[in-house]
Amino acid sequence: MKKLNWIEITSLYIGVIMGAGFASGRECWQFFGVFGQKGYYGAIASTICFVLIACMLTFIARHKNTADLGKLISPFDSKYIEGVIGWVLAIIYYSMIIAMTAAGGSLLNQQFGISKVFGGIIIAVLCIVTVLGDFERVSKVFSLLVPVLFIVGIITILLTIHADFGQSGAAEGYQPGRMSPNWLVSAVVFMAYNTTGMITMAGNSAVNARNSKNAYAGAIAGTICLSALTILLLKALLTDMAFSSALDLPMLGFSGRISPVLNVIYAVVLYGAVYSTGASTYYGFSTKLPEGKIKKIVIITGAAAGFLLGLTGFKKLVEFLYPAQGYIGILFIILIIINFSKELQKVSRTGKSS
Repeated sequence: MKKLNWIEITSLYIGVIMGAGFASGRECWQFFGVFGQKGYYGAIASTICFVLIACMLTFIARHKNTADLGKLISPFDSKYIEGVIGWVLAIIYYSMIIAMTAAGGSLLNQQFGISKVFGGIIIAVLCIVTVLGDFERVSKVFSLLVPVLFIVGIITILLTIHADFGQSGAAEGYQPGRMSPNWLVSAVVFMAYNTTGMITMAGNSAVNARNSKNAYAGAIAGTICLSALTILLLKALLTDMAFSSALDLPMLGFSGRISPVLNVIYAVVLYGAVYSTGASTYYGFSTKLPEGKIKKIVIITGAAAGFLLGLTGFKKLVEFLYPAQGYIGILFIILIIINFSKELQKVSRTGKSS
């Protein structure tokens, strides 16, 4: 596989997080929008944490020369602990195929009135085909899709902010999720569950980077771009809080208020975002499977099972599944910090950098 430059690595970071929950606005509303102006505090706090964690993961991956999930997280020299951590994270990644097929179904249903079953099946099939092609195919998909996702997303968000539709209902008093009751907890949970989603991509990007300079530049640029987009997205959602709260995919709704043409374009782009996150996280799950025919069978049957579970609905999954992943992610982040500290101490003793 060819070595990645910092721009390609930036695209991978954006692609892995800018998925259904993010680009649709549902995730941003759930974790920040419900708190009104205080949501900005959470978005800024999560930005700082994102950059630090991305750099730590890059350092660990390059110093250990591994993208193995267990080794990236665990500070202990124990194959058993590394294995347990790797499988817990793999299960979390697997759960995302459930969320992404649900999002694909919700999107086509909200936009075109098509059955949620059809939209979910398409995402499942696309993820299967991509993941069977391994990391190189995943990275190629991202390099093509992410620039388009990012540009159209930015344009729609800025047009929504400029339009300033005005409040169609209450501008405060929205009920936060039971697992993220205030802006500070929400910020931590948001950052933690997104971190779990980017660990595989961060590790693979760091190991496959042209050099350390490209690895760190891509990690920093990717997380900063995402955080800036989160803040802009929050501003757009707050222009009409009642409207944002009512829809499964609020940004798709805003694009329809701006222009029918933009609405169709955004729907296509959002579907691409659903696919990119589904493929990247499902690839993370697949890295724990043994090579051979069994791996292919598990990838296919696993995606089919995820699709069936996704029929429970995207809105419910964002409210309960994402925060649950976040609380597990907090434990992983603590371990990553310890792991980083240990590797940093080794470097200071040996004088060899990553």
